[in-house]
Formats: sequence, structure tokens, C-alpha cells
Amino acid sequence: MKRLIERTICRAGAAGLTMVLLLSGCGLRKTAGPDEEAAAERRVRADVAFLAADELEGRGTPGRGLDLAALYLEAQLAAAGVAPAVSGSYRQHYRVGSYQPAEAEVRVRVNGKPLSRQDYLFINFGRDPEKGPLAFPVVDGGTGVVAEERRVNELASLDLRGKAVLVRKGAPWPLDPAAVFGPDRAMGKLMAATVRGAGLLVYVCEELDRGEEAESKFFSEMKNAPVAFVREPGIGHVSALNPILVARPSAGVKAGDRIEITLKAPVTEGRAANVLGQIAGADPKLKEEWVVFTAHYDHVGMRQAGPGEDGIWNGADDNASGTAGVLEIARRVARAPGKRSTLVFFTSGEDRGIFGSAWYAAAPVVPMTQVATQFNLDMIGRSEGKVQGIAPAAASLFEEAVEAGRRRGIEVIPDQQPSWRLIYLTDIYHFARAGVPGIFFFTGTHPDYHQVTDTADKIRYAELVKIIDVAYEVARPYVDGRARPGYQRPAWFVTPE
Repeated sequence: MKRLIERTICRAGAAGLTMVLLLSGCGLRKTAGPDEEAAAERRVRADVAFLAADELEGRGTPGRGLDLAALYLEAQLAAAGVAPAVSGSYRQHYRVGSYQPAEAEVRVRVNGKPLSRQDYLFINFGRDPEKGPLAFPVVDGGTGVVAEERRVNELASLDLRGKAVLVRKGAPWPLDPAAVFGPDRAMGKLMAATVRGAGLLVYVCEELDRGEEAESKFFSEMKNAPVAFVREPGIGHVSALNPILVARPSAGVKAGDRIEITLKAPVTEGRAANVLGQIAGADPKLKEEWVVFTAHYDHVGMRQAGPGEDGIWNGADDNASGTAGVLEIARRVARAPGKRSTLVFFTSGEDRGIFGSAWYAAAPVVPMTQVATQFNLDMIGRSEGKVQGIAPAAASLFEEAVEAGRRRGIEVIPDQQPSWRLIYLTDIYHFARAGVPGIFFFTGTHPDYHQVTDTADKIRYAELVKIIDVAYEVARPYVDGRARPGYQRPAWFVTPE
């Protein structure tokens, strides 16, 4: 692994970048005055170049590339003077199982009668095959749309706990074919049902695989994506999503039925890790409180590719950009610690179902009650002068970010896709669920999202550094002891009991 790091550093250097990682006995280069911004950009470029290199194999959870990325982050934190946060280690390990959907045997029965394989598509989000069959009574959820902004909530009168909710494709308005995560699409309906306790979404639509529809394209991609799940005892289902059964009307599933799904698959065991560092606060009392910076360092890994094809999802924007941002903030705080302590938290498994942050929430290094605020950086590399500041439970943080953006020459704008409820899909979720006020910086999706074309050469580095500056400027007063921001849970923010 050390040789692989050295080889990747050489490749990054050949691309004209300055790599600040040395494997032993090295600190950060010192810069001052007007050169600091240029030095910060060089560091961030080097971080992204390393993390998004082909040698890291897309940083899938679990995987060799993810482990290599963790080793890099450890070395960078140590070089910056950031101490380990997990009993003398930087890593918080958890066990992960995975299997290939093509190798799985899936059987679906309704009232004891098997469904034809032509009538359904089963998509598993993190269900361990060894946990036994899924078996639920079916309730009718109409179209399953929950969109409070439009005064629509078709699940409001239903008790979904321990049920399979049957919903039909469509909404009380025309569908936007590009809005895969909207409340009127399968993913939005799945989120709404899962957080209300449903164990399964049965999504009824005419076609399962029409590539010209964004939603069906999503189904097609997901049925081939490896399934990963946490194997640790007592954690159970940790992602924000439960399995979904996409069914044709000919399947004949209706309210009052009992549906049973059995899943058998050869499981590969692996291990993944969160990477955590800490910077002690200087105040005798406030050092017991924490400001947390998070970014997920994983991505979606690799796929089989033919001759001349690219099979590596490099994940430069998603999320080498945010990881580089948190690294840079950690360097700055380490040079000038504040009154509060700082937790630097790189999560794994985010792209597989927020596994890493869920595992952390079950076994936190710092009690959630002692966290003053959280700053999450995820996909911040494609700015054209703007960045979203998503703070659904902490309006004051958004206002502070707007002002910092004005000073830094970048416009901070509100959530541009509020109906997508991105809080459920990112590492801010488990902190917000615990009542921690936080803000999530995000420059939006783009055609390279979860594609092999998300590469380091497409990152807008000057703007990326400005976003890092904004996040640091907003966070710094809280590191230095400012009263924690207020927290107001949105009415739509429903979490499982």
C-alpha cells in the first residue's frame, strides 16, 4: 500500500500538482500573506488529485481503494497536528457485507402465490440476506406523494409501521422526468414511506426498464449495483431507505394482501472505517463541547468494463471535493485551536446508504448532546460563483453563510431542491435527527454525478477554495466559543421511532 501511495503521488506530481503528504516526519509547508490563498489551492488540488486517482478504484465501501484513502487521510491529519480521536486510532471500524444482485436468488409471493419474474424488480438498499425473509401486510398509499409545500400528503392517515405500502406511479401534477429524487418519484416516495416506518415500498408502474425515463434509468442502474450492508450486531438497518419492489400492474398486488420476499445471495465480508481526528479546545469548560466537520470520503467504486472502457467512478466532486475541504479546514484549526474542541470526521459508506455516519451515531466518539454544531461538505467542486447552504433546522447558520459569502466573493443560496429532502440522504441526517444544528454546503448535481466522468480536471478549484473559506469563516466563531446556534426541527422532518 505504501508503494501505491508513492506511485500515486508521483502521478499527481507529474500532473503539475504539489503533494504535501510525506509518509513520515513532515508537517505542512508554511505560507503567509498573499501567498496563502494560492498555497491553499495547491493543497486542495493535491488532495483531490490523490483521492480521485484511478489507483483508488473509486473508493467503494468496502474496498482496497477506500482503505488507501483512509491511510492518506490519517497521514494528512497527523502531518497537520490533528490527534487521533478513537482510543489512540484515527479509524472507527465496522463490518460490511456485500453481494452482486445478479448472483442473488429472489422470490416474491403474494398470499402464498409466487409472482412471475417478468412482473417485478427487487431493489435492495442494505438488507442483509441472512436476516431472513421480508413479510408484511399491504396497505394502499395511493400515489404515495408527500409534498407539504403543495399541501399533499397521501400517507398522513396511514400507520405504516411494519407494513408494505403500495403506491402507484404518478402525482397530482405532471412529472418532471429529470427529478429522480423528487417527492413524486419512486425515490422520494421510498424516503417518505421509510421514515414513517414502512418496511417495504411496492411501486407499481407499467414499465420496469425504459431507458428514456430518468426514473426507469435509475431502476436499471440500481439492479446492477452491488448491495452493501452493515453486519455489526444490534445496528440493523442503518440507511435512510428500505427495499423497494417495483411491480407491473399485472402482478396484481393490492391492499389487504400479504407479501413475502425471500433473498438468498453469496455474501462477501469486508471491513470499512470512518476516519476521525480531534483538536482539543483550550477553554477548561468549553473544551467539553465540540464543533464537528464532516465529509464522506467514499464513492461508488468500480464496475466491469470492456476493452477501452472506463470502469472507475473517480468521484472527484462526489466527494473528494468535500473531503479536501474538511482537510483544509482541519489544517487551519490545528494551527490555531479555539475554546471548543473540534472533531474532524470523514465518513465511509455514504454512497451506500449513509452507513458510516449511522454506525457513528450508534457508537459516537463525542456524545451528540455535546456537539454545538456541525458543518458538512459534500459535492462542493462545481461552483460557478454560487453554493447552496442547506440548513433546514438552523436558519441562523444560513444567514451567517450568506454574509460570509459576500465577503469571500461567492453567493450562498438556499436549498435549490427542497422537496428532495436531501437531509435524509447525507451525513447531516444522524446529527440533525439528534437535534444538532448544522449546515450542508453543496454545489448541486450535474451530468457527471455518479458517472465515470466525475474527474479531478473538472473541479473549479478557485471557487472550491472560496467555499472552504466561507465554511471556515462561519465555523470559526463557534470554535472560539460563540453560543451554539438555535435548532428548529422542520415539521416535515420525520424520523423513525
